[in-house]
Amino acid sequence: MKVAIIGAGYTGMTIAKRLSENNIDVTIFDKESQVGGMTRNVKVGKTTTDRYYRHIFKSDKEVINLAKELNVEIEYFKSKMGYYIKDGLYDWGQVIPLLKFKPLSFVQKMKFGISVLKIKAIRDWKGLEQYTIKEWFVKNKIEDIYSFIWEPLLKNKFGDYAQEISMVWLWGKINLRKTETSLNKETLGYIDFEKMNNNMQENLSDSKVVLKLNTPVKSVEKKNGKYKLDDDNQEYDIVISTIAYEQSEKILRKLLTKEEKEKLEDVKYIGAKTMILEIKKKLTNYYWLNIADEKSPFCGIIDYHNMENIPTKDIIYISNYIDTSNRIYKLNKEELLEEYLPFIKKVNKNFNKKDILNYEVIDEQYAQPIIETNYSEKILNNKLKEEGLYIATAPQIYPEDRGVNYAIRSGYKLADEIIKELKDKE
Repeated sequence: MKVAIIGAGYTGMTIAKRLSENNIDVTIFDKESQVGGMTRNVKVGKTTTDRYYRHIFKSDKEVINLAKELNVEIEYFKSKMGYYIKDGLYDWGQVIPLLKFKPLSFVQKMKFGISVLKIKAIRDWKGLEQYTIKEWFVKNKIEDIYSFIWEPLLKNKFGDYAQEISMVWLWGKINLRKTETSLNKETLGYIDFEKMNNNMQENLSDSKVVLKLNTPVKSVEKKNGKYKLDDDNQEYDIVISTIAYEQSEKILRKLLTKEEKEKLEDVKYIGAKTMILEIKKKLTNYYWLNIADEKSPFCGIIDYHNMENIPTKDIIYISNYIDTSNRIYKLNKEELLEEYLPFIKKVNKNFNKKDILNYEVIDEQYAQPIIETNYSEKILNNKLKEEGLYIATAPQIYPEDRGVNYAIRSGYKLADEIIKELKDKE
């Protein structure tokens, strides 16, 4: 039994890990030179750092267990969240910050707090599928809370798709990720993913998994019951694609049913353009700063200087989820910095461009699936109609949002299903 996996992110790697532990031959193909998918590292000047900002929650059991297995330590730190609105910086995210949040009246603070408690009390997300976030808040007669708090954040994250986002997405953000909290801070975890990826690659190699990096897959064909990937000289019994829907559809097109093609084409993604700054001093006192200003060209600032108990890397991320057709997505890094500088100075009037030591920009075309109403109807089964063909990627994680923990979970889940199927056939 030979299995080919397309994509060396954590879904692909955990599938390979579990299958190889059950004496199944596995080969992983990836177009990049490193394993890890979106957790790959990047050089900013002489500093090696995360390609995208990373933290984990106490509830992320899958990534915590895998890190332990791979002898990778998790450093925990007290996180402080901020909220930028109406040219002001405010503490955000916990009880005391809410009570002190001046932009909301006392009545609005109570309404906001009650709305969060109401969302947390919902156990069956399926009853929320028919509502967009705005529709749910209107239905519950708290539209002012939506308009003031959530709408600016959704517009910054989802752009033109903001009013299409299902209430299930917000429910998941509030309910599914849990951490230790105090009255004004929460505890988050940080993993050195460079070490995690290296140890995972070594683990796979020890298990005889073949890693074909720098090897993009352009097409998959089936002949005499066996699969061939491009001009690779091996034949495979099973092929699993763990890359984005659009990419999977192009590679597997000849083997998909009409319904499968339609589901793959129906899900939309929004891209990300993340600027990484190496800068000696922090911009604010917040690890995570939400930007709730529609005039802002970006949606958040994540400052590694503010990771308590973790040696600073002098790294700041300027986060931006943006449609790939947007003008800003097409800017080069020099143009993007000039676009961002005026608003960075609004956040911190003492900031000077000379403070920047180095900077890079990372583009990601398939950063976030657009979670619309009745999204469960769009989900594609991991197991496709063609025998031995599977897809496992971010849109299928629903109702959870994309993330490393859920990528690991979905990888193990699919691997276990395949192992069971193979045993049932014996």
